[in-house]
Amino acid sequence: MSDGHETIALIGAGAMGTALAHGAHAAGRRVTAIASRHPGRAQTLADAIGAELCDCPDHAAKKADVVLLCVPDDAITGIVTSLRNIKGSIVAHTAGAKGLTALELAVGRGAHAGSIHPVMVIAAGGRGHEALRGATAAIDGDAVACKWLTAFAQDLELSPVSIPEAHRALYHLSASLVGGLMTGLLASAVDLWTHIGLDREVAATALGRMVQEAGHNLEGLGVPNAVMGPIVRGDVGTIEEHLRVLAIDAPHLVPLYRNLAVLCLPYACERGALNADQTEAITSTLLHRTDA
Repeated sequence: MSDGHETIALIGAGAMGTALAHGAHAAGRRVTAIASRHPGRAQTLADAIGAELCDCPDHAAKKADVVLLCVPDDAITGIVTSLRNIKGSIVAHTAGAKGLTALELAVGRGAHAGSIHPVMVIAAGGRGHEALRGATAAIDGDAVACKWLTAFAQDLELSPVSIPEAHRALYHLSASLVGGLMTGLLASAVDLWTHIGLDREVAATALGRMVQEAGHNLEGLGVPNAVMGPIVRGDVGTIEEHLRVLAIDAPHLVPLYRNLAVLCLPYACERGALNADQTEAITSTLLHRTDA
């Protein structure tokens, strides 16, 4: 079951499900059925790719060879429980932190279990399947599922990798630091501009360009060379001034600033950018300075 002609049922029509559906459609794959707890959004997606909107996951699964679960992690078990006639089908989830144990019931009902998790930020209203092109995708499953998911990923221009199930949570944490938690950091950085009278749109454009370049540097220069800023330069005075203004305008960010700065230190040392005295001065400033 991997000649590219298998039909696909999509469960979930959120950002990830929508991106995979459009990506599959653009690659010539057939998404024949969609089920979602948001029928309006699902209908729009179904109309766009020529799929049928089904009233429940089981009905969608009956109409396809492959069932892709693009739902919140905690919803997987309940949906799998509802899938009755899946013998011989591939059932795969897109949860980065979950292994194949989440699909044990499907395996017990004769399905081939797998998972595919694109390492990419997919946001509602974002670039959708275009953002998937060139991204890495973590793939797991039995022999049948892995073969199909690998070919599917390659059709969508994803680069497949294998993550051992024992390390799925750590892998997902790494991706979440960048794709999830960093977005909160970015939003907080944008809001600092409002303290100087500039609006969010101006800040988002300016900082968004910086984030793009930081990503290019990470990919092109690697670690530790992509790590930069006042910590790497040894600018103790700048660090002190950052802490001072944060204590006034955004005191809730002071602990975060300290922690992020401490994370930069070993990479600055690895690069040979700091000597022992500079490292000690920065460490003392970060850990012992009083902001009152």
